Amino acid sequence: MGKRITIKVGKTDYPAPATQKALLKLGKQWRKNARISLRKQGKVNTGRLYNSMKPKVGQNQHSMYVTLTPKVPYWRFVDLGVRGKTSDKFGTQQRKSPFRFGSGKGKKGGLTNAIRGWVQRKRFQFKNEAGKFMSYEQTAFAVTRSIWNRGLKPTLFISRTGARLEKKARLLLADSYTEDLTAAIAQSLKGNNRKVTEK
Repeated sequence: MGKRITIKVGKTDYPAPATQKALLKLGKQWRKNARISLRKQGKVNTGRLYNSMKPKVGQNQHSMYVTLTPKVPYWRFVDLGVRGKTSDKFGTQQRKSPFRFGSGKGKKGGLTNAIRGWVQRKRFQFKNEAGKFMSYEQTAFAVTRSIWNRGLKPTLFISRTGARLEKKARLLLADSYTEDLTAAIAQSLKGNNRKVTEK
């Protein structure tokens, strides 16, 4: 869920339960939309990525916010795509990706190992020119070489679904923040009146 959201009035922090609730609601909707996006694009395999998304509410000196960061290290590649070594087959969004095969920055053998595991789980095998099934190792090598050259298509399952929620977020948060601010000011005034009476 994340940290407790507060509103500062004067030098005092007051709880902001309505804003906290609104942010968490938005986070859950974001997660739902992201999961739908993954399913529609056929990107649910082991379920690790799908099930690792948890909305987290936070706050800094500038704003209150909700994040949705999957707990698997490869989620950014799935979201933004990866540019190919020899081509960017999937167009503008892929060309915008900061990731590229052959850059020398990734873990050596990481793609090959991931593809090998996927091929075995799916029991997926190509056929050779003689019509015989290739081994999982040979199939994985062929798939890896293709992906290495053309890259990975962006899904934008986090980026696009988050952007689409922004308008709804502004309206919902404006109402909830006003509610919390009004309550905080009332508590502040009540506290100040008590101090004046005690004097």
